[in-house]
Amino acid sequence: MVDGLVRGSILAGLVILAISGAVASPKQAPAAKLNTEAFLAACVVDPVVTDEPGLEAGGKVTPQIYCDCIAGKFPEKKLSQADIDMLTKMHKDQITDEDAQSYPTLEDLMATNEGVEDACKASLGMPASTDDEEGPPPDEEDIPQDQ
Repeated sequence: MVDGLVRGSILAGLVILAISGAVASPKQAPAAKLNTEAFLAACVVDPVVTDEPGLEAGGKVTPQIYCDCIAGKFPEKKLSQADIDMLTKMHKDQITDEDAQSYPTLEDLMATNEGVEDACKASLGMPASTDDEEGPPPDEEDIPQDQ
């Protein structure tokens, strides 16, 4: 009789613990896995990427390592599959005017991507990119005059 009471109390205690544990920490649905295969394929062959300083042939950082770094930060930046698909189009140089008009957060996405790229460059020891790719405007003196 004592055994039955002890076992019953233990079972009741375990049931209460199991129920309270389930209520206290509800399971969150796992985030959907992002498909980055097309992005990686486009990124590693993009001339804008392959011509980056620090990605020279024979260097320790390859376009694959650099692009893997970028793709690895997508979940952290909470990018959607649609965002990744748009970045894939960017690397393929296939973004149309229609895409730009129909994608309301395209500028934000490009800014986020630039931040991710800069973070990867820093973590991989690559030179930081300079935003003055066009250079300063030419002085009037430097412009050839028609004679």
